[in-house]
Amino acid sequence: MRVLYLDSLFWLELTSDALLLWAAGKLCAARRSFVRLGLAALIGAAYAVLAVFLPAAATLPGKAAALAVMLLTAYGGEGGLWRLCLTYLFLCALYAGVSTAVILAAGKVTARALLFSAGVSLGVCALPFRFAGRRGGKSRLRLVGSGGEVELTALRDNGNRLSDPFSGRPVVIAQERELRRLFPEDVRKRLQETEDLPPEERLPLLGKGFCLLPVGTVSGSALALSGTVEEVYADGQPLGPCRVAFSRGELFIDGCTALIGAEID
Repeated sequence: MRVLYLDSLFWLELTSDALLLWAAGKLCAARRSFVRLGLAALIGAAYAVLAVFLPAAATLPGKAAALAVMLLTAYGGEGGLWRLCLTYLFLCALYAGVSTAVILAAGKVTARALLFSAGVSLGVCALPFRFAGRRGGKSRLRLVGSGGEVELTALRDNGNRLSDPFSGRPVVIAQERELRRLFPEDVRKRLQETEDLPPEERLPLLGKGFCLLPVGTVSGSALALSGTVEEVYADGQPLGPCRVAFSRGELFIDGCTALIGAEID
């Protein structure tokens, strides 16, 4: 008879849940807090142990309730929560299938087999995003604003169609903490003080030069705060004034911390 110790079950569930929750957020381009992800994974691991002693918790309603609590803990308040839920469920199903195959091949349940299965599952899900043919190379950007300048490595994305609604020029998308340095000290301070507010509430507090841009991502539609910089250089070539959109979440793709359209030249 196979024996699985409760402490092993707890740690395996904790690791697997944390990895799958992180991956779901990564694939849906959602903001990820390691504290919230860790707490959600802890809830999932505690539920797995509880289900051993309390069969009623292992019923479909119990599983649905545990899933809802986990996802709300990890991504509550994030747009496109239903997409995150479906992505997480797909990852779980894929992970269950791969781990079953690996365990049958290995003849036993081991932490190494389960972690290997998780890695394979994440790799399979990442392939369509990596080979979707939406990449156009990289450029070195130098942004010059009234408060300073910033140098960034930008990914030229053929699928990026975000543009200034007034001039029609492409928009540079970068992390807000990087773009703040382009503005004067007083504007920089207001940006930092209002960073937790929704974009539509921040706009009246920031003054002239800022506007909201409608953007569409895999997690749904949203409004992005944007400002204007005095000059943009792409690989040393001056492009003139340009609008920059603030990404509040993590933006790090293939070593790049900014996105531009392939036709920005």
